[in-house]
Amino acid sequence: MRRILMVVLLVLVCVQVASADDWDRKTAFSINQPVRIPGKVVLPAGSYVIKRADPAMDPSLVRITDPTETKVYATLFGIPVELRNLAETTRLIFGESPRGSLEPLSAWYYPGVMGLEFPNTESEQNHSQSSN
Repeated sequence: MRRILMVVLLVLVCVQVASADDWDRKTAFSINQPVRIPGKVVLPAGSYVIKRADPAMDPSLVRITDPTETKVYATLFGIPVELRNLAETTRLIFGESPRGSLEPLSAWYYPGVMGLEFPNTESEQNHSQSSN
């Protein structure tokens, strides 16, 4: 019984950390170190929301905000990608970076649908290296 209770509590904690909404694919997430996103923006460690900005107009346009959605950190286009096996859970993928550089946000996958990749340009990578 005690083991079942611990599993239920673990599941409840995980749902709060990475909750998602189907219409706009709103996903709440937290990071424990700074991350670079396209547009030369650095997200400090903390909590954020990523979602489709206007699903009816362009499903590849996404917005990253604070948890209350009052501060917009970035509005950017993702490149739709198909996965061989669709994601079963919401996933944010962070790319590799040269030593001393911030990891870039590379992709966002929502359960059961195509994902979006976020390419980072060479100039953004150089900017990230020179800021450290």
